[in-house]
Amino acid sequence: MTVQCEGDSRVMEQVGEKQDFEAELSRLHLRHEDFVLHVRRGRLGGLNKDWQSHYAVRVTHVMTGYRGIYLGGPGEDWVAAFAGDVAQGKYRSPQIIPLRTPLRHGGERRQR
Repeated sequence: MTVQCEGDSRVMEQVGEKQDFEAELSRLHLRHEDFVLHVRRGRLGGLNKDWQSHYAVRVTHVMTGYRGIYLGGPGEDWVAAFAGDVAQGKYRSPQIIPLRTPLRHGGERRQR
């Protein structure tokens, strides 16, 4: 399954970065359908970049709502930056912690 892309994704797809991103998701054992990419050319936050060849990629994890923005284009490696964020625990679904059975007055657990 491919990752959903929005915006000016053609600029990213021409150099194979979408495929690189999907390969990285597979390597990290992350589901492709849990991510949406939005690509945008243009000025972003006053950064001094040549926006004819640079762009911004917003990666959204749909399960958690977490978003990150990465720069793409010559000299940039947004896929590696994304992988670094995953290694730091970003984009991972929160752990589900099972509720424990409440303790009785004597410190014993109630039987169900």
